[in-house]
Amino acid sequence: MTITSAKYMDENNSCIQIVSGGITMDVPDDMDNTDRQAIMEWVAEGNTIEPYVEPEKGYEELRREAYPYIGDQLDMIYHAGEGGDEFQAAIQAVKDAHPKPEEEE
Repeated sequence: MTITSAKYMDENNSCIQIVSGGITMDVPDDMDNTDRQAIMEWVAEGNTIEPYVEPEKGYEELRREAYPYIGDQLDMIYHAGEGGDEFQAAIQAVKDAHPKPEEEE
C-alpha cells in the first residue's frame, strides 16, 4: 500500500482518511486493522497524519443555531397577537390547560 496522505476525520482521532493509489478510504483507529498498521509504518517513515480541522459552518447551520427555540418563536407570535384567530385560540387552549405556576416572592 502506497499512502500519499492521511488525516484524522474527527476530534477523537477515531478514524483516519488516507489516499493510497489514488483511492480515498477511511480507516478506523484499530491497531488490529492491517490498513491502520500500514499507516503506522508510513508515519515511522517520517510522514505525518494531518490533524482534524472542524469544517466551517454554512449560513444554514449558523442560522439554525442562532434562531430562538421554536417554542419561544411561537410564544413571540402569540404575544404579538399574530398568527390568526385559530392560532391564538389553539395556543390559549394549551396555556389554559397547563397554566404557568405563580412565581414565589
